[in-house]
Amino acid sequence: MNFELFNPQDCAPDTEKAFALFPQLKKFYATLGNTPLVEVPSPKGKASIYAKFEFENPFGSVKDRTAFGLFCDAINQHDFAAGELKLLDSSGGNMAKALAKLGNMCGIAVQVVIPDSSPQPLIDTLKADKAIVTLVDRNQFLLGVIARSQQIAHEDGSWTLLSQHLNLVNTAVHQHATGAEIRRQLEGERIDGWVSAVGTGGTLSGVAAALRQDNPQLIVWGSTPRELPYGTLSAPNGEPKFAGAGGLGFGFRQPFISKLMPQEPPFNPVSYREALSAMHEFHQLTGVKIGASSAANWKTACKLAETLSADQRVVTLFADAGSDIDREKGREWFKQSEALTV
Repeated sequence: MNFELFNPQDCAPDTEKAFALFPQLKKFYATLGNTPLVEVPSPKGKASIYAKFEFENPFGSVKDRTAFGLFCDAINQHDFAAGELKLLDSSGGNMAKALAKLGNMCGIAVQVVIPDSSPQPLIDTLKADKAIVTLVDRNQFLLGVIARSQQIAHEDGSWTLLSQHLNLVNTAVHQHATGAEIRRQLEGERIDGWVSAVGTGGTLSGVAAALRQDNPQLIVWGSTPRELPYGTLSAPNGEPKFAGAGGLGFGFRQPFISKLMPQEPPFNPVSYREALSAMHEFHQLTGVKIGASSAANWKTACKLAETLSADQRVVTLFADAGSDIDREKGREWFKQSEALTV
């Protein structure tokens, strides 16, 4: 399995060729990004917390940004006179959904490699958008889906492997779009802390690079599942864990973090139960629905805010809105934890 980074970028991919060939992308792009940055509940008397509401992207997640960037870059590099463009990537869910929808919109073939633990509604959505869905044993987790996508590309060169875990378009999108938006929205106010779930490491490292332009001493923390934390020596597993943020297993580290960041940040482990309980808690406090990784980020941001003073600011990101099924499960667990503290 190849773990080398590739395709360095000094800006987000150009959209001119994509728009010329597929003008329907213009409408999508007009609604992409510029998501709200909202102050959210934080520890009393400590640093304030602001969250980027990425669930307001057109397909419902932060992966809409990365998928569009990878999509445009693949179009820019492809010679359409030589044959059709066929896109392939591995995903935990949201990337697969965004790629499938973009592919369906443009009539471009898309194949996604996802864990076999993926919820049936996601699989149904992918197939409705005409994507080819390849399932990998959940116990192999991210290493398994990455390895399988590389194997498919090696065996059939007609597929263009986007490789969101290694393609530097990912970090460029978050540095020059997501991070730049946060800087603009805070209108020059100092940001003292940045919190993001591990995922591919693209959001964590890309936004950090943008925010460090204003504050070289920026404190960066990551959120990671307790069931398979970042950098763990344990084998990958199929245990339930908050989505889109797992470690790789066997001591592997996401290259965007291990190779691009000045130093490895601390990672706060959040269990599946804690993340889903926090989904319910946040909804009760604010009326806003957030997903499990978003809830884990909120809890990690609160933990970081506890170490800072009231005049400081922590920024985090809410990747998606999650599901009501998970929120209901979180409600039951939250009630049980409340009963134990009475």
